[in-house]
Amino acid sequence: MTRSAIISGGGIGGLATAVALGQRGWDVTVYERQPELRAAGSGIYIWENGLRVLESLGAYEEATEGAFRGTHFEQRDNLNGIIESAPIGADKRLLTVLRSRLLSSLKSSCDRFGVKVVTNTETIGATARGELILSNGSTVRADLAVGVDGVWSRVRQSLGLELLHEQTREGALRTMIEARPGDFAPQDQGKYIENWNGMRRFLITPVNATQIYLALTCPHDDEAARGIPIDKQLWTESFPQWAHLIDRIGGPASWGVYSVTRARQWSAGRTAIVGDAAHAQPPNLGQGGGMAMQNGLALAVALEKAQDVRDIPAALEAWEAAERPLIEHCQRWSILYGEVTYLPDEVRSRVIRSAMSDPYIAGQVFKAANSEPTGTVAPRG
Repeated sequence: MTRSAIISGGGIGGLATAVALGQRGWDVTVYERQPELRAAGSGIYIWENGLRVLESLGAYEEATEGAFRGTHFEQRDNLNGIIESAPIGADKRLLTVLRSRLLSSLKSSCDRFGVKVVTNTETIGATARGELILSNGSTVRADLAVGVDGVWSRVRQSLGLELLHEQTREGALRTMIEARPGDFAPQDQGKYIENWNGMRRFLITPVNATQIYLALTCPHDDEAARGIPIDKQLWTESFPQWAHLIDRIGGPASWGVYSVTRARQWSAGRTAIVGDAAHAQPPNLGQGGGMAMQNGLALAVALEKAQDVRDIPAALEAWEAAERPLIEHCQRWSILYGEVTYLPDEVRSRVIRSAMSDPYIAGQVFKAANSEPTGTVAPRG
């Protein structure tokens, strides 16, 4: 008998979950409130764990075609001195891609497995009986319902699962610029570079041969720095070494503070929550998207053991017990990393240099990236 699943949210985590279920023979329908599938933001980091998930979902080739693969992640101080330049091992890939390309690749995999996507349909609630309540007053039912509907998840709220939802002091302006020859000195080729000055950060992320993703972060009460249009003179004063990139800013830009969410449980009956709905984290470790995809795949694998619809609640509980420790570890260390923002420049440099040279701390920071996601196989080659 074909089992059915309904998913609220057509973002990266929602589509990854849909593909994973579709691969396993589920009849899946995704409900998205926007008129079309679209990815918020600009570029996205995908570490080894996320890349292995994409391979398992059949979305790797399309998602990563032409993607930038960095050799180092480098941090610099307010004087443009190198704090830490960490090489990225050949066996632990890190690629950066356009969010829109990643979403498109997952949609292609959805199409291959017969996943249906219904747009212009907003979810305003859910029940533990595998039901989603839609804004038009109707209710849709399936053997399984999944809320992958973001930090303001109506599924989480209506099921009474919310333990915490708070927004951090820090946020980011995100934009894309054209890449040009000579943007990076020879010694800077192949690097992701995170620059610090006071409580402002300037993160430079190439995503392909022609585009660079910029993230300009600051506290939300730094009103001049967070303004749109971006104050290029102000940011150039903070990061003069990158004036040639900042001057090129001119396309769409978005501002948003970070959210942290925690849930009492990740499921109630036959309804579950995944991604930011369950475990939103600041982007400091580059794992928000990776954790959402990883957890969606793990959910589908856990449900392989549910031979009857009555077995689904127990399978969801087992899934949470297996996956929650790693995801909450990643969330905790991402929050901790962000705290160095508020240290004086010279103290921050000492703390980062000391921390990242410590094998234990480095192991904690990269624990998610080095994990073996449920449902994946060893990387190729």
